[in-house]
Amino acid sequence: MRRINSDFQTLHISEEGQKLSNRDYFGYVEMDDFACYVLADSLDDEPAVNSARLVVDSIIRDFTEAPTMGKGTLRRYLLRAHTELLKQRAGMHLKVAVVVAVTDYRTLRYCHVGNSRLYLIRNARILEQTKDQSLTQNLLEQERILLDEAARHEERNNLYSFLGERGKPEIQISRKKKLEAGDLLIQLTRGVWEQCGEQELLRIVNDAKETKDILDQVEDCILMEQNSRSIDNYSMAVTVVNKVYQSPKKPVSVKKVLMIVLPVLLVVITVGVTLFLRYRSIQNKTQSLLQYMESGEEYLACSNFQKVAEEYEAAKKLADSLHKEQEYREADSYTKLAEQVILADEALSAAEYQKAQELYLAARQMAVENGNVGLSYIEGQLNRTEGYIEVFDLIAQGERKEEYDNLTGAIALYQEAKEKAAALYFMDGKKEALELQMAAEETLEKEQLAAEKRLQEQIEAEAVSRALDQDQKTNDQQNAINMENQGNELLAQGSYESAITFYRVAQASYKQLGLTELADGIDKKMEAAQAGIAAKEAQAAEAEKQKSE
Repeated sequence: MRRINSDFQTLHISEEGQKLSNRDYFGYVEMDDFACYVLADSLDDEPAVNSARLVVDSIIRDFTEAPTMGKGTLRRYLLRAHTELLKQRAGMHLKVAVVVAVTDYRTLRYCHVGNSRLYLIRNARILEQTKDQSLTQNLLEQERILLDEAARHEERNNLYSFLGERGKPEIQISRKKKLEAGDLLIQLTRGVWEQCGEQELLRIVNDAKETKDILDQVEDCILMEQNSRSIDNYSMAVTVVNKVYQSPKKPVSVKKVLMIVLPVLLVVITVGVTLFLRYRSIQNKTQSLLQYMESGEEYLACSNFQKVAEEYEAAKKLADSLHKEQEYREADSYTKLAEQVILADEALSAAEYQKAQELYLAARQMAVENGNVGLSYIEGQLNRTEGYIEVFDLIAQGERKEEYDNLTGAIALYQEAKEKAAALYFMDGKKEALELQMAAEETLEKEQLAAEKRLQEQIEAEAVSRALDQDQKTNDQQNAINMENQGNELLAQGSYESAITFYRVAQASYKQLGLTELADGIDKKMEAAQAGIAAKEAQAAEAEKQKSE
């Protein structure tokens, strides 16, 4: 019951500035032993959803169910809000900067993502403050710009982390800081710090007599510039620590305790023990649940999905026994994701590449739905699987080319498959492609040797044929010459008809052998034989005439 023994006063303002609507949101809850203050700034322009309110409601709801100042639990609160943004965007890209402060009325811890800020002011100076996750802050830390330039720098709203981003946001969580009476806890969005710098804010705090004066003077500072500058949504919450909780140190009288306890001790002892054991069991289970959830988150970060499945399965059983529905749904979702990845890994190890690809695609969708957890590992395995499939596709194409006797094309495809497998460190695929390439090259070499042998045999056969043709031509020419000589002899003997017969045979042979001049020379000899026949017939006719007279 630390709340009633402390004094925390909170006031806030939240206005739309010159915008059409106010997309900042502030909420807080003060419980018996813990309090939580959340300020969020919508970085998107989606009119259908107030993303800042969605984040604040999510964090306040989770904190109310399990109030704590533990780093792991606070981180999980923000990641759960981040996941809700991703799940509810329905095609929209919701983005939020948020700053959260939690206290047990004695100490303070704060966490933030983006450029919504927190200042802890004590004795007129800033004791603690957040650092924007922006390019301007990086330039400031590198001393490339001055502090006075930061609030107007063009990259001040260029954030490298925020809730709703496609990756995992970088959540900054402070150490615990002991509070003192008189401390001021101030939370503000960019609409405030862009118009009212740190020095001006400290001046206002020092001059103010009441908490409301701080808010009024800051608002005046902001609106003073409205005629010359565009005023964004602006929100600011101030929590004054008037009194921190102090543990009571009253002397305890044993006699007084006994006088109070003994009359009712026998009545309540059984009930007390039962309730205590039940309470301790619930506390132990709750603590174990948180440990399993945190452990599962750590294993997710290092892609050990076997341990992820084990841790979240244990967390799911505890959440079910504790009737924590939200934790149950979260653990169940991560368990199913881990089991899907394990199935895909097993299919890949068993060389069932098509099946592995389908399983990894389903796992990738599940990872996106769960805020992109494990996405880099899944996409890496998916790319690896697709590479293996491409290797075997190239091998199959090479085998089809072999079937059509295109060994050169097959060797090229086997070579490509081997190189791709080597790039993927896929030893089995590389070995198979290399064996097929070597076998195809050996077959091609044998075929080339056989073709060279056939060509040599053909050349030798043609040479023999040409030699035989030459011998035949020589014999045919000699026969033609013999025929011509016999014709000459018969011409000389006066056997003109027989001479013409031999001349004609000789002339035909010369023409067939392409000996044109020799063939033309036969014509004169046949003319002489024709003339001899004519003379001989004339003599016979003259003799017949004389005989008849």
